[in-house]
Amino acid sequence: MQLAPRKQKILKAVVESYIKNGEPVGSKAICGSPELTVSSATVRNEMAELAELGLLIQPHTSAGRIPSEEGYRLYVTSLMKKKRLESSLKDLIYDSLSSSGDDPEKLLRKASEIAAGLTKAAVISTTPSSENSRIRCLKFVQTGRQTCMVVLITSSGLIKTKLFKCDYMVTPDIIRIYETIFNRNMEGLPIKGITPAFIQTMAVDMGELAMLVPSALAAIMEACAGVSGFSMAVSGRVNLMVDSENQPNSFRDLTAFLHSDEDLESLVLSLKDKNRIEIGSEIGYDVLRDHSVISRAYSIEPSSGGLIAAIVPMRTDYAFAISVLEYTAECVGRLLRSLMMIENE
Repeated sequence: MQLAPRKQKILKAVVESYIKNGEPVGSKAICGSPELTVSSATVRNEMAELAELGLLIQPHTSAGRIPSEEGYRLYVTSLMKKKRLESSLKDLIYDSLSSSGDDPEKLLRKASEIAAGLTKAAVISTTPSSENSRIRCLKFVQTGRQTCMVVLITSSGLIKTKLFKCDYMVTPDIIRIYETIFNRNMEGLPIKGITPAFIQTMAVDMGELAMLVPSALAAIMEACAGVSGFSMAVSGRVNLMVDSENQPNSFRDLTAFLHSDEDLESLVLSLKDKNRIEIGSEIGYDVLRDHSVISRAYSIEPSSGGLIAAIVPMRTDYAFAISVLEYTAECVGRLLRSLMMIENE
């Protein structure tokens, strides 16, 4: 929808005033703006036309106007100015994330916590999808006289461990043999290709040596199965509970949704291109009709990454929330690339 410049300024002023104060906006509240050197009557007429266009709503007969879902959409798409984060806040985000930078899953939990605290939203961080992940390397650690742990490290930054037991005494030489054999045969292979059929074929190719490593092969296959799909870290559910203006039934529905891993996973999967802002009915969930979802992606490799998504009230400071999510996602990608020794292309 194309608006005349004056209508754009008025819509922008109404949205930003409502975001800031949470009260319906009257013509007198914005006609004194430096960008609007027109009378209150002119502003009132323009606001009435914006309401006819479906961009503003008058909640009460004598009240001012508030943005509609369409008004927020036009504001976010065309009128909102990007907000720069202060250096001190960027330092706080990066330093907090760096303290968890040695463990991908811990890092993503911290990212959710930080973003939720700053945006007062419910924030979901996902591990990188394993759809295109490959085996980066396999490490083995002796945990007992006859027990070992395989450590699977994937190209997408995920780490998965699995314990297994041997029928013989484990020695440092056996550990070295494990790492040599399995990395030689499996490094670089797609995670999703490590199937029972593949393991059986590999065992046949290994000949008599396969008799020594059946439990190790099984552990590797289980570790690969354990990183299929993605996992989520969710923080800040209580933020939406505290700020909720919903009726009791809607409140219960929202609470149930935010505590349902199945619903949250479905929501995350719907954010197909990762960098999105969905408002109200655009989200596709009736329980979120008074909310928006902002998502920003992080990358580790060109074909690998995850996302950080915030569920916010529809009346929210979009510019600030977007900047927080963008910088948090950028830091997560940078720290994971550093951890995995993947150069930023």
